[in-house]
Amino acid sequence: MWGGRSERGARAPGWERARVIRLRTYENGLLLMLSMTNAVVLFDRFSVNYLAPFIVEEFKLSNAQFGMLSSAVSLAVAPAGLILARVAEKSGQRKRMLIVCLIAFSLLSASAAFATSFLFLLVVRFLLGVPDAPIPPVAQSVIAVESSEHRRGLNMAIMQKFSSAIIGIGVGAIVFTQIAEAFGWRAAMLFSCVPGLALALCVALFMRPVREGAKITSAIADHERVGTTGILSLLRSRNVLLCVLICGLYSAWIFVLNAFMPLYLVRVRGMDAGSMGMIVSATGFAQAIAGIAIAATSDRIGRKMCMALMLFLSAAAPLSVLFVHGSPVVLGLCLFVAFMGAGATPLISVVAAESVSEKFVASVIALCIAAGEIFGGIIAPTAAGHAADVFGMSAPFWICATIAVTCGCLALLLKETSPRRATPVPPAGQAAATTA
Repeated sequence: MWGGRSERGARAPGWERARVIRLRTYENGLLLMLSMTNAVVLFDRFSVNYLAPFIVEEFKLSNAQFGMLSSAVSLAVAPAGLILARVAEKSGQRKRMLIVCLIAFSLLSASAAFATSFLFLLVVRFLLGVPDAPIPPVAQSVIAVESSEHRRGLNMAIMQKFSSAIIGIGVGAIVFTQIAEAFGWRAAMLFSCVPGLALALCVALFMRPVREGAKITSAIADHERVGTTGILSLLRSRNVLLCVLICGLYSAWIFVLNAFMPLYLVRVRGMDAGSMGMIVSATGFAQAIAGIAIAATSDRIGRKMCMALMLFLSAAAPLSVLFVHGSPVVLGLCLFVAFMGAGATPLISVVAAESVSEKFVASVIALCIAAGEIFGGIIAPTAAGHAADVFGMSAPFWICATIAVTCGCLALLLKETSPRRATPVPPAGQAAATTA
């Protein structure tokens, strides 16, 4: 399907021929397939957030209970991601891991439609986290290894943010709310399994074994990059430690906003579910656009400043929810701009991957994700729910604004890793001639 020359490519003249050959490569095909895979995971995982008004009403949940529901997946993802990503690396069975986890994840997501109580739904969401866990780090490690050096940041951003933001948030928010309004939230949950099962089939048919021995170039010298057998030893790297901290904190920003913004817009601002879904959808498209633009820019000018500036910008998102009044269109435009700050999130994985040896890419990404799941997915939504019960529905948004500023400050402490900043190594013969 992908790679090599097609008959059409071989016969196409001039620029058209070159264009066909460039587009129909295995790298591009793999990127498209794994981008859609990551998108489907986010599509299913955030389904409860989009259906929050319906679920909260049926089960009569408090803000704290809904925070627990939002955290349940993360409770399983944190440990399972570290274990299963390492298993995939050691066994070399990344493809098989993706297929099995996609099937299990899809079926568990659909089973939430049969929930008869809050406890039932809570258990299903917890179990969902086990097959969810290895999919993002394993897929990201495949993209990091298989990508061309000059496109690594861009490719990882497309996989992590572009398709996931467009499908998982942009399309997901509209699809789930529209199906729920027409047929009920249970019908929306049943529908969620279809894309995942389709992607499992695509991975089985078209993904090749991952290249071994590939070299990931970084501006950080080889002797400074971490290569060790203990996953926790990766934290000896300043960049890895900072990426883990940033990912943990910024995941709280993402999870809390995604959990409480729909509720706030419906309950406090008085919007209907359809208008709320359109606004949330706009934030997904903003993240997609910014994720591509920022990653491509970072490939050229460096990762550090791009990440820091976008993290500072994202502080405007929760403040817009609180202080921008008027029509939903005005609020949607403000959130569209502010949520572009979330385009920095792919760079966390890129910097972490470029700070370790190639054989630990999946592990270091899993470590960042685990930090995000523990703090952002488990602790933050429940804590924000309690804060909302005690101090009012504005409390989660003040928490998010503070988190964004803190993450921006931490990003300023990173070492630059962009390959364009690396000192070129001359060929052996040239080096010898220069020395002579």
